[in-house]
Amino acid sequence: MRFKDLSQEETQSIWGKWKYLIREVLDEFNEDVYQGRGNIRENSYNERSYLSLETKRECLYVFPVPGNALLFSVYRHKIQQERLKLKFAGEKPDDEENLIGGFGLGIGGVSAHSRAVKTAFQTYLENALRKIYRNYWIKPLL
Repeated sequence: MRFKDLSQEETQSIWGKWKYLIREVLDEFNEDVYQGRGNIRENSYNERSYLSLETKRECLYVFPVPGNALLFSVYRHKIQQERLKLKFAGEKPDDEENLIGGFGLGIGGVSAHSRAVKTAFQTYLENALRKIYRNYWIKPLL
């Protein structure tokens, strides 16, 4: 079936394959940038699984979304749990002052078990985290 990737079961199945790679990169990012002071949590709320990296000033969330995609979002503070009840994290805009930025990554048709894919995915995530950190986390020196 062409639309099975939109189901909750398929979304969680994809998440199970990719979350460990994302967790590895977030652990390294936290250790290198924050000397391990950030908190990385794997949570689930109302069947919505996600990873978060919480620091004193900002929070990075990684959500699996229907359609074989991952959503990376940076917020000034934690997302309210009521927001996590939504079917899709991007469905209802959060208060404009909380959302800083983010991006989506389509992973449809990509095998999480191939060594070449793991390396390419880690490199992509590393570059994306560098860009997010440079553009959103650190304040310009002006």
